[in-house]
Amino acid sequence: MVLLAAAVCTKAGKAIVSRQFVEMTRTRIEGLLAAFPKLMNTGKQHTFVETESIRMSSVSFPYSFIPSSFCQVVFLSGPVLPF
Repeated sequence: MVLLAAAVCTKAGKAIVSRQFVEMTRTRIEGLLAAFPKLMNTGKQHTFVETESIRMSSVSFPYSFIPSSFCQVVFLSGPVLPF
């Protein structure tokens, strides 16, 4: 698995800032981030969801200036693509 993208997003899945490490369309990233909150179990601080093509994992970050109930860091990873 390689890191495809990392994002800071709201708990509802709306991206605040995102960085892609491989070529992916904006709509693909936004779609994955929007689907993530619906798929994960609530109440856990660290969680992940894995499908056939992608693994989405998140970590809530406890910074005093940003409430953890508002934002989370989401990492999207996938299989190594052949060249």
